[in-house]
Amino acid sequence: MRARSEPLLRFSDQVQAEHLELKRYLRQQLYRHYRVLRMTTKAKRVVRELFGAMLEDVELMPTEHQEAARRMEAADGRPGRARAVADYIAGMTDPVCDPGVRRLFDPSERT
Repeated sequence: MRARSEPLLRFSDQVQAEHLELKRYLRQQLYRHYRVLRMTTKAKRVVRELFGAMLEDVELMPTEHQEAARRMEAADGRPGRARAVADYIAGMTDPVCDPGVRRLFDPSERT
C-alpha cells in the first residue's frame, strides 16, 4: 500500500474545491483576523514574561515545582532549570495563568 503513487482515498473534485475554499476562508477570516493576532501577541508576551520571572526566581512557583527546578538544575545546569520552568508554565490553564500574571506583574494585586 505504501508503494502506491496515488492516495487510496481522496476527495471528489467538487469536495476538494470546497475544502480548499473553506481553508482559504478560515485563514483569512479566523486565523489571520486582527483580533486573533492581537490575542496571540499578548499570550506570547505573557508566556515570555512568566518564563523570565520564574527562571530567575523559582520561588515564584509552587513548592513542588521549585523542588523540581532545583533538582533538574543540579542534574543538567541552567537548561534543566529552564526545562522545569517551561514544564510548569505549559501545565498552567488560563484560569491559573491569568491571576498568576496579575499577582506577579501588577503592583496593585495582592499576593
